[in-house]
Amino acid sequence: MRMVLLALFSLFAAPLSAEPDIPCTTTKWGHRECIRPEHFVFDTCQMIDVISARHGLDRNFFARLIWQESRFDPYAISPAGAMGIAQFIASTAARRGLRDPFNPADALEHSAEYLADMVRRFGNVGLAAVGYNGGEHRVEQLFRGEDRLRRETVDYVQIITGMGHSDWVDGGKGAPDLRLSKTLPFREACYQLARQRRLSPLPRPEPKIKPWGVQLAFGTSPKHARSRFETRTRSCRRIVKGETVDLIWQKSRASASRGYYMARIGRNTRDAAWKFCSRLKANGCICAVYRNRN
Repeated sequence: MRMVLLALFSLFAAPLSAEPDIPCTTTKWGHRECIRPEHFVFDTCQMIDVISARHGLDRNFFARLIWQESRFDPYAISPAGAMGIAQFIASTAARRGLRDPFNPADALEHSAEYLADMVRRFGNVGLAAVGYNGGEHRVEQLFRGEDRLRRETVDYVQIITGMGHSDWVDGGKGAPDLRLSKTLPFREACYQLARQRRLSPLPRPEPKIKPWGVQLAFGTSPKHARSRFETRTRSCRRIVKGETVDLIWQKSRASASRGYYMARIGRNTRDAAWKFCSRLKANGCICAVYRNRN
């Protein structure tokens, strides 16, 4: 009987834990919500609906903002380095407690919480949009009568809310209807919107640099450093063959605006690096050992 009860418990308890490859929210603000890759459109729209209600945020505004940010692309990277479906920059993600901006579920939840926080502080969704795109300090400047918004932020607020930022500073009276569709329910309208998205490729992880490097050359550009490496390792080519060459940029001590790319072969310990360097020297190559700081 005990085994039967255990089996039944396992059967019903299993769905409570998320599968490892499915991105989910934490339970910081409530029940865990997940976005299944094979049901991305359905789950994303459902999540926008659910977490908007959870944080007291207008779901139509939230959907419009996320669409403007990334076109619902979980792997989007902007030229300025904003990441993921909610386009968090690294500093904002760290400040708001978001560990992985490329986890669409958790990024959406943190985005909704952040926007709801700004709506409470600044008074309306228009100024929350200003804060999300331009920074909270820009909203504070507007309250002081200092309009220093970039054109990008001005257009951003107009596109998402249908009203200019100055109207939102005045209280947002006569705010337009933000519904995604005048005829369709929210989720159905959201599905239609999300199906238009184009996905970016998965971001490639940055290569991990080993803590110690055997330096054989350097140059003013990656190409220059690699060329000098090829020249300087002719006599020990057999030894360096198959090794990964890390090109590590370092600032010049003589000029704050200049730097060099160091061509190094990595090792996990200082002793291993010196041992490899000694072997290279014995075969006619010049090298030195440095700690890598990446």
